[in-house]
Amino acid sequence: MMPQLPRPVIHECLPCYLYRVAGETRCDGSLRGLSFYRDESAPRASALERKVRLLGGFCDCEVLLNVVRPATTEAIRLIDAGEDLVCKGVRRGTIQPCENWLMRRGVQWGGGRFSRRSA
Repeated sequence: MMPQLPRPVIHECLPCYLYRVAGETRCDGSLRGLSFYRDESAPRASALERKVRLLGGFCDCEVLLNVVRPATTEAIRLIDAGEDLVCKGVRRGTIQPCENWLMRRGVQWGGGRFSRRSA
């Protein structure tokens, strides 16, 4: 039986949630954390799994490695040290990252570049 995932904190962005969950559970090779976040916080983002797979995110840890990256030196320092990262917050229903992260833009999101907001 799989361990229960923690619920997203109010206004917590997807990458901060996945980073927090990655510190508590092992990656099982699926997008379980991403799907759980979507169901809890952004249920209208029905194409999320398809989009992150196009960007190289085939499991929760690959989303953190390939789809998003830290946006600030402070975030990089905390992540490299394995410390907690305080989410800067996003509105409910969005899959956009907070100011701690940049999202890689793909076919629908602009050609493989990292940027602050998606198109």
